[in-house]
Amino acid sequence: MPPSDKKHAAQSLSRMRCSPAPRFPSLPPFRCRPCFLGTLPVILLSLSLAPTSEAQQSMLGGVEPGVQYPSQQYYLALEVYRDGELEQAAEAFDHAMRMTRKDIHGQWIDAIPVYAMLAECFWQMGNLPACQANLDQALRIAIQYRGWLAQPDWESAIRGNVQLAPERGLWPAAASLRRVPLNDRMMFRAGEILTPQTLLRGGAIEEPNIKVIDVVEVMRGLAIASYRRRVLLGPISERDPLASGLLDATKYPAGLQLPLARTLIGALRVSERFGNFEDDRVIAEASQTSTIGGAVHPLTPITLLSSASALAGSEKPGDAVAVAIQAAAAAAALGQPEWIGEAMQLAAGCAGGEGAAAVRQASEVAAQAAARDRGSRLAALHCSITAADAAVTAGQLGDAGPLLAGAQAITSRRRVAQPRMQAYWGLTSARLAAARGESGAGGTPSGVDSGLALFNAFALNSRFRNRPIVSMPGIYQMELLRGSIGETVGGNRGEALLERYVMEPPIEVWRRDLADALALTVADRTALEAAWIGQAAQRSDGRELLRRIDYVQGSRFLRQLPLAGRLVQLRQLASGDEARFPAAAQAFLAKPPRLFPLFRQAAAGPNPEDVGGVLVKAGQLESAAWTLALDRSNLPRTAPPPLAVEDVGVALPARTGMLSFFFVGNQLYGLLAGDGKTVSWAVPAAARLPRDIGSLLRAIGVGKTRGNRLPENDQWRKEAEELRARLIPDDTAVTADRFDELVVVPDGPLWYLPLEILPIADAGGPSIGESMKVRYAATPGLAIHPVGGRTPRPNVGIVSRGFFAPRDRDADDLAVASVTEGIDDAVQLPGSNPVPGSLLGSSIGHLLVAVPQTPDLGRPLSLPVAAYDASQPAGTLAAWIRFPTAAPQSVILAGFRTPVDVGKLGTGQELFLTVCGLQTAGVRDVMVSRWAVGGLSTATLMRELMQELPHTGMSDAWHRARDLLQQTELNPAAEPLLSQGEQKRQGVTGREPLFWAGYLLASPLELDAGP
Repeated sequence: MPPSDKKHAAQSLSRMRCSPAPRFPSLPPFRCRPCFLGTLPVILLSLSLAPTSEAQQSMLGGVEPGVQYPSQQYYLALEVYRDGELEQAAEAFDHAMRMTRKDIHGQWIDAIPVYAMLAECFWQMGNLPACQANLDQALRIAIQYRGWLAQPDWESAIRGNVQLAPERGLWPAAASLRRVPLNDRMMFRAGEILTPQTLLRGGAIEEPNIKVIDVVEVMRGLAIASYRRRVLLGPISERDPLASGLLDATKYPAGLQLPLARTLIGALRVSERFGNFEDDRVIAEASQTSTIGGAVHPLTPITLLSSASALAGSEKPGDAVAVAIQAAAAAAALGQPEWIGEAMQLAAGCAGGEGAAAVRQASEVAAQAAARDRGSRLAALHCSITAADAAVTAGQLGDAGPLLAGAQAITSRRRVAQPRMQAYWGLTSARLAAARGESGAGGTPSGVDSGLALFNAFALNSRFRNRPIVSMPGIYQMELLRGSIGETVGGNRGEALLERYVMEPPIEVWRRDLADALALTVADRTALEAAWIGQAAQRSDGRELLRRIDYVQGSRFLRQLPLAGRLVQLRQLASGDEARFPAAAQAFLAKPPRLFPLFRQAAAGPNPEDVGGVLVKAGQLESAAWTLALDRSNLPRTAPPPLAVEDVGVALPARTGMLSFFFVGNQLYGLLAGDGKTVSWAVPAAARLPRDIGSLLRAIGVGKTRGNRLPENDQWRKEAEELRARLIPDDTAVTADRFDELVVVPDGPLWYLPLEILPIADAGGPSIGESMKVRYAATPGLAIHPVGGRTPRPNVGIVSRGFFAPRDRDADDLAVASVTEGIDDAVQLPGSNPVPGSLLGSSIGHLLVAVPQTPDLGRPLSLPVAAYDASQPAGTLAAWIRFPTAAPQSVILAGFRTPVDVGKLGTGQELFLTVCGLQTAGVRDVMVSRWAVGGLSTATLMRELMQELPHTGMSDAWHRARDLLQQTELNPAAEPLLSQGEQKRQGVTGREPLFWAGYLLASPLELDAGP
């Protein structure tokens, strides 16, 4: 042998791990056959230096006396886990991990079930990164030792002439199941005969030996890991190399024909296929491998659970109920109580109506059985909550309360800590409170609020060892996807994944885990939305980019509402115009959830005549909406109305353009749709826009704290020209030759910019507002699809207080009188019998609020819209978005104030939420001021606007009023916004942008032709 080969052999032998020779009489003894005498001293030296585990010493050949894999410590930890003592169980499994066998590759296959159960502990705690780390390690070990399924002595798997006694705490369905009497001490052949080739190969060398191992428990641990990993990672794990690698590493061994072995391996592969997203094969193969001769085996519960979960995502979710209940019964019969509750919860998610009642009964029976005779507190806790959950779904509210109380009694016991179960308890208690008539919105705290607070604490604000962690699988998947943006997310699949998580959770998520679906619904998707929009922008696909911008802008609004707007969707679905709904909403109404028809019928019924009765009915409808919103249903978006790609080319009238802007970080995208075309561009130097917009506003007199307000010259027009050139490229052709009307959808600080004052071309030419009508929209969909319609009530309600002349009450009264004298049917509000603003729609057709109003930038939806009802919960903008559904056709907030009043620019959120909120509430036309002016100029505007509004519509009335003001010479002394030095200035007219450009008109294009 050459010297180089001898050196390599010596290095290989120095790393060799030998094992004892077999002593089982049924197997022939293995003997060491040295390849050459020169290496014998090296072999002996290597044996003296061979590494040892904490569990055993290695001998040359043979068996390992008194050693069994996994160690007894694993089974003790398993019992602690089943007793509900989660933290103690994690410590016990960690101790069992230190006792696992180790070789040159690291941990052996006996560590697989320990890793699986450690992952289960972290799953229940809510520490999902640690959960995934343990699951991945279990799969890696199985892949590392591929082919190990051929090494057990499968002939010794069944204990002959043994009848198993039933487990304690069984109900009849579980007690009737027969169990296969499997041996937990199977012989496992390891190692290989030493030859010159194996010595030269190097690496880990193990002489043939026999180990005693609980092979079925190792397989069960691997099945658990595969199942949980799919639940944890969801669609992120599709085409995952670990999942596919595991399937490849656990193929049926060649020549293995023993039915028992093939059934057990087949059951394992069912869970592995579930982890690899082969759901059709899971459903088909589970029925063939879940039993052996009609008897259940230790892998039956996970096999059936994988099948039930696959069925939950199919078109026949009802089939999952029976399979899941079978899985629970098998888990009880086999002494695996940790899976009883999970199976019952899946059954509750897939059942409805009468099916939910059956699940409630089965879960309650299982909870009672698990609670007695020293059963499993974990199973009793989980099944009690599931029974209450199913009882709420079935409408058996009287049964749900005691079940939740029983579950709470279990969690209050010493050393029982189950954070995930506590969150499920809180969500179920919130569902029960809503079903009992508690609205959970506004006013005093309710059971809905307290239950959701408990859920939110775990789902959105979970901590592990005082560090924030992600506790819900859906949010964890979003975080993983966000981390891979720009690296692995690309192509059609990457874009499809982004869209899946940008959109609302699909129905199968609601069925599998209500808590996870609700957490996904309310989660912040900003980073994923930015990537989703960026992908469309890179392709220069204008129509698709506009659709995505519309959806994301709608999501920004909905995230400000309870349950991310699910209540608003139900409100609109129950009371909106079905003919205007998108196809998804019409399909929902064609096949609605069980309680929805009654809810819709109640919403459509007449309101009581008294205010108190209306508020009572509104509270009842709100409670019903909360009941449905917390139910397992996928609600289509109708508010704000979504924009379809085809809408861009079809719905825009001729000679009408839509100019949209959208910020993604510091990048600003612009889009122009019109004439059947949609073009997009990136706005340069977008980060400087707030500064430049603020400079232009100060140039026209807005927010100036010193000196004169009115500009001394036309220098501001030069700034306006430069700003227009950056925002709207010349080649987009926003000209009067192309458009008569322009709809602007702003974003961020652009909400404060009156686009009307920007010139079409050079600074000396006409402005956009002089060349075409301009209106605004909170989202592209709201520009095309109106939420509210026209009202049969032409009367105008007016609220005014110290706005036109703040320092002169008499002058203010005269200004108010000048506004009302031209209105045919004016109503001074609040009147002798004031009603909350959210109820004005039943008596007022149009509302003018001439009162200084500064929104709370931290809580924009707390704005009292009608101003006089600031102390009433039913007067806030949030209340307008709730029931009742009647709203005035038009709302003008003439005194609305934003940060530009004091020379600052905000995010524009207060304007966006106010406009979007009022239109979502059913107000068709909204006018809001960016800065409050007052004085006779505003009185002139409002007088002309309000007397024409009931007859011609908002857009025509506003442009007529603005044109009239621009031709009017003003008295500077009657304008409180002007400084004292400007009081005697001559030649001041309404053409100054300071007096009119602050008003933002948001009105949909459709139905605008007239009453």
